[in-house]
Amino acid sequence: MCVLSPPQSRRGEGYVIRRAREEDLTQVMEVNYRSLPENYWYGFFKYILERWPEAFVVAEADGRVVGYAMSRVETVADPVLRGLANELGSEASPLGRGLKSLKSVLTQFRPRSPDVGRVGHLVSIAVLEEYRGRGIGSALLEETIRVMREVYDVESVYLEVRVSNDIAIRLYEKYGFVKARRVKGYYMDGEDAYIMVLRLKPLPVDS
Repeated sequence: MCVLSPPQSRRGEGYVIRRAREEDLTQVMEVNYRSLPENYWYGFFKYILERWPEAFVVAEADGRVVGYAMSRVETVADPVLRGLANELGSEASPLGRGLKSLKSVLTQFRPRSPDVGRVGHLVSIAVLEEYRGRGIGSALLEETIRVMREVYDVESVYLEVRVSNDIAIRLYEKYGFVKARRVKGYYMDGEDAYIMVLRLKPLPVDS
């Protein structure tokens, strides 16, 4: 069980990043519906907020919610999601090319380890179109990474992104995320997704 840190907020130019509250969820849903084709129901947003309250942050500007990022913590054995392996090789992002450790390579060619780890999953992040270009998306991502590292103490953070979403991919790469897997037909319209992973802890050393 994690111990919640005191609520924090951070200010940018004309906006504030803060923890979400239940009364924000209607506005969060509006941002979701207006910004993304992948939409969620109220109960799902509320579930994330109740289970992982510090991992649900919003951007507030002009007296309303204009962006959000919601994440959860998962326990997984998958070495890709834990940042221990990369399935893409030459298709990985420039930040990841040539950086696979020997451990990561070997992991792909041996039975999956029964070991598990705690990872952060950035489920959804969005900013209203009229508020983009102000650094709000970057601030939401930075706060998500900080919370996952300092509060939830996870090994890595992963997310899914459309393979055609070059702007988002570049943003994630800027913060160290690497393309690690391609999922065929992940989205409802049939488009593939990249799973991108940011390893937060040093790679384990085999004894």
